Amino acid sequence: MGTGFTRAFREELARVEDRQSCCRMAAVAGLVHTAGTFLIKGGTAGDERYEIRIATTVPGAAKMVYSQFKALGAEGELMTRREARLQQRLVYEVRIKGSPAALQALNEMGVLSDSFELDPGISRRLVKENCCRNAFVRGCLIGAGSANSPQREAHMEIVTSNQVLAADLAKLLRETRFHPGLRVRRGSYVVYLKGRDEVAGLLGLAGAHTAALRVQEQAVLKEVRSRANRVANCDAANMRRTGAAASRQLEAIAALERSGRLASLPAALREMADLRVRHPYLNLSELAEAGGEGLTRSAVNHRLRRLIEAAERAGEKRARDRIRGPRMARSR
Repeated sequence: MGTGFTRAFREELARVEDRQSCCRMAAVAGLVHTAGTFLIKGGTAGDERYEIRIATTVPGAAKMVYSQFKALGAEGELMTRREARLQQRLVYEVRIKGSPAALQALNEMGVLSDSFELDPGISRRLVKENCCRNAFVRGCLIGAGSANSPQREAHMEIVTSNQVLAADLAKLLRETRFHPGLRVRRGSYVVYLKGRDEVAGLLGLAGAHTAALRVQEQAVLKEVRSRANRVANCDAANMRRTGAAASRQLEAIAALERSGRLASLPAALREMADLRVRHPYLNLSELAEAGGEGLTRSAVNHRLRRLIEAAERAGEKRARDRIRGPRMARSR
């Protein structure tokens, strides 16, 4: 996947400002579902027993989560750390203690059911409106979305360890008239889209219009290159055909000259033979233009064809003469 492009569209999505509180809730819910961890600590009580952690490499996403929980009365802390992997990217982690306000917020986000049990799927009441549905998808893309760079084949994924969430997300995208695929890869569930229209469409729907434009620009550039290649190939094929035809015509004219039959042909054909010899690389239209006013492409083509036919007849006559000569000698 294109790491630079993935980071770019995640950061762009994190900058989207939802005007309605329901959309802000849906966006954070999508992020919590895909990038959050719900911890239950044994041997503790009260607020210390539960903890919610949301880890992201996008600082704007961490700020969005922190602000939303704080607005709902759930206090937390924002921490930074380095990834243990080779890239060692800076990770922003929001940690929310399991206070009643935090648990209520998770219930409103559809993470916890009304009986405060973990709900692995997508709450339908959370994505009832189109704007909220788009916001939820945006949160999922920020939390676990990735895509190839625009120069490569268009492919986007949202990866989760939650099978129910993956199935619900694929269904949600189908309801939005996309065509997602769903597969299992190394123990994770991957919801994916293929094709520039699909990828750019989802990015635009979620609010990453600059990223969507980059994907579409590559589609245009690819089509322009493809069209240019087709034109170049067509021109090359035409040049090869023109060259082959001109070579055949010149060979016919040379054969007529060697046999002495060229001088006996009509003046129009002799003039055409001279024109072709003087311009061996021109096509029919260019020959007609070089021949002067009144000469058309059709006339050029007709006269050259007559020259070839005359050369073929002369060749056939010589062949017949070679065959008849020995027979006549034997008969005498």
